[in-house]
Amino acid sequence: MRLLKSGDVSEESIQKTVIEWVRLNDCIKDLVIHIPNEGRRSERYGRVLRDMGMRAGVCDLFIAMQRHGYGGAWIELKSAKGVLSELQNKFLLDMARQNYYTAVCRTTESTIDMIKWYCFE
Repeated sequence: MRLLKSGDVSEESIQKTVIEWVRLNDCIKDLVIHIPNEGRRSERYGRVLRDMGMRAGVCDLFIAMQRHGYGGAWIELKSAKGVLSELQNKFLLDMARQNYYTAVCRTTESTIDMIKWYCFE
């Protein structure tokens, strides 16, 4: 498990643990998708990705399942003290306006609880 200098669990560690749990659930393992939008890239490769439709601010996970009257769910993961960027806030608002459930989760437990609620209740 990767910890930040503050001692908080990193976003990466939260996501890896959540995905391990998702993969144990056959009925959702193919419906929870990571959007690889993070990381630093060269200017040229960044331009190629943008030309192909990459959008800054897109959430970390998407649940491709209609539930609770929503068309799907977008989940943004943050460490305990992580701050949403302006582009992340805009993406969450854009998706909510399109009738997707959106959530910001800061722990493994809260993320799994949200997925359980969305997918199983």
